[in-house]
Amino acid sequence: MTARLDALVLRLACQERRLIGLAMLRIVIGFATVLYCLADYDRRQFLWGPTSFHSAEVASKLLPKWGFSLFLVSNSQLWFELLFHAVIVVSIAFMIFGGRALTLAQAVLMWSLHFRNQDVLEGGDNLAQILILFMVFSVSNAYFAPGAKQRRARMRAENGPTVGTAVHNLAAYLVVFQTCMLYLTAGYWKITGKVWQDGAAMYYISRLSGFQMSTTYAHLMSSAFLGTTICYFTIFTELAFPFAVLSARPWVRKTNTLAIEAMHLGIMTCMGLVCFGMLMIGADCACLRDEDYRALYRWAVRLKDTVAERIRPSVGLSRNLIPVTEEQHASA
Repeated sequence: MTARLDALVLRLACQERRLIGLAMLRIVIGFATVLYCLADYDRRQFLWGPTSFHSAEVASKLLPKWGFSLFLVSNSQLWFELLFHAVIVVSIAFMIFGGRALTLAQAVLMWSLHFRNQDVLEGGDNLAQILILFMVFSVSNAYFAPGAKQRRARMRAENGPTVGTAVHNLAAYLVVFQTCMLYLTAGYWKITGKVWQDGAAMYYISRLSGFQMSTTYAHLMSSAFLGTTICYFTIFTELAFPFAVLSARPWVRKTNTLAIEAMHLGIMTCMGLVCFGMLMIGADCACLRDEDYRALYRWAVRLKDTVAERIRPSVGLSRNLIPVTEEQHASA
C-alpha cells in the first residue's frame, strides 16, 4: 500500500499533465468572456451599468456568501466604464498570454461581471467560475502562447519531482473532476425525469421561444424517432463521460468527447446558447490527455497527406487534358 502511494505521489510530481487541454480551456474562457461583453456592448449600461434595470441594491442582496463584484464598489459612471473595458482587455490578454497573474485577474473580473447581473447568465458561467480558480494554480500557457516552446523546455529540464508540478497536476485533475461530476449529475437528473424517459424533452425544448434559433430545429424535433434518439444519446454520452475519461483506451476517451462536443455544437446552433456551449467545450478539452491530442494531430497530418496525394495526380491529369490552341501550338 505504501509503495503504491509513493508511486502515485511520484507520478503526480514528476511531469505536468493535460497542458494542451488547459491551454485550450484558457483560450475558450478568454474568448467567451470577450464575446459575452461585446455581444451586448451597446446595452452594457442597461445590463451592468449604474442605472441598470438590475439595481446595485438588488445585485448586492443576491450575492452568495462568498461572492463579490467590483462593479458594486461604486456607482460612478467612470468606474463602470473603466472596469467593463478592463474585463475585455484582461480577457484578451489572458486568452493570448495566460500565466498565473493574468488568470487571477481574469477570475476576479469575470466573477465581478457575472455577479453584477445574474439574470443574463447562461449556465456555463457557473462552471467557468469554478474552473478558473483551479487554473490559477496550473500552467495554462504551455501551449498556444508566446514563449510556450521555451516554457515546455524548462519543464522538461527539471530533474525529479517538484512542488510546482504536483500543484499543477492537482489543479488539472480538479478541473477534470469538476467537469465529470457536472456531466454525471446532469445525466442522472435527466434519466430520472419523465420527459427524458419518454424521449419528449427535445420536443418541449424546441418549443421554448427563448431558446429557438430557427423553425427548422422545431420541425426536426417534431419527429418522434429523431427527438427520442437525441434524448437518449444525450443521456448516454453524459453518463458515460466520467467513465470514458478514466478509460485506458484512447479511442473510448476521444469518441465520447467528440460526441459531447457534437451535442454542445447543436446547443450553440439550435438554441443560441453560444457562450454556454463554448465554455462546456473548453472544459471538455481539459479532460483529454496530451497523448490524445498528439494522436489526433498525427491522424490529421496523415489525412492531409493522403488527400494531398490523391488530389495531386488528378490535378496533373487535368492539366494534361487541357486542349492546346493553334496559337500555343504555333508558338511551341
